[in-house]
Amino acid sequence: GTIFAATGPVPLTNASASVTFSTTNFTLPPGLSLPVVAQFTLPEGDASTFPVYSGFIEVSSGPTDNLHVTYLGLGASLKDKQVLDTTDKWLGIRFPLVLNSTLNIQVNPTNYTFKGQDAPILLYRLVFGTPYFRLDLVDFNIQLADIPNEGDSFSNVPIVGPLADFDYIPRHDNSQSTGASVVRLSTHFANGTSIPNGSYRLLIRALRVTGDATKEEDYDSWLSPIIGFQT
Repeated sequence: GTIFAATGPVPLTNASASVTFSTTNFTLPPGLSLPVVAQFTLPEGDASTFPVYSGFIEVSSGPTDNLHVTYLGLGASLKDKQVLDTTDKWLGIRFPLVLNSTLNIQVNPTNYTFKGQDAPILLYRLVFGTPYFRLDLVDFNIQLADIPNEGDSFSNVPIVGPLADFDYIPRHDNSQSTGASVVRLSTHFANGTSIPNGSYRLLIRALRVTGDATKEEDYDSWLSPIIGFQT
């Protein structure tokens, strides 16, 4: 499979789901109801492609009275779907990334004065929609291995301050103009307070669909190179 959406036509397969019913024959008097449970078994296939299966169940009460009940399912867990693009498939550049004042990709620790064009620019891409996206400033010596990834740990990640957060944002497409989000950093946190001079990193976290927002393990995360604020 791939982390990117199929551009179409969507490939088809002959694999199909199977279904069993709690009962297959019954008599239903007028005015009454009867629950019938349908249990589906996923079609065989590559779950990493996140295959969609669909069809209908036919309920027949005679030669002329028929009822169709449609169904639709996913042959994978949405929580396993990567949200943040960490590849170089778009434009041949690995995302996310930080551009320096000369619009070159920052690799080493770099100081910025935030005067004129001397400010870092963050670029990131989403390959799938996310219920919650957050950008924080963290200490320069933090590593992804230092971020807890078990239990109710999202709030336990030490941050210097929040820079931005968004609810329910869609994936990016592959066009030149809307293929990535661009964030030019300023000298202020999201609440308007000033960022003290010092060395930091940017921490991106994007919640996977159906993930638990309180659990760090349900987020895609990325840490930037060291960024120095020298205003």
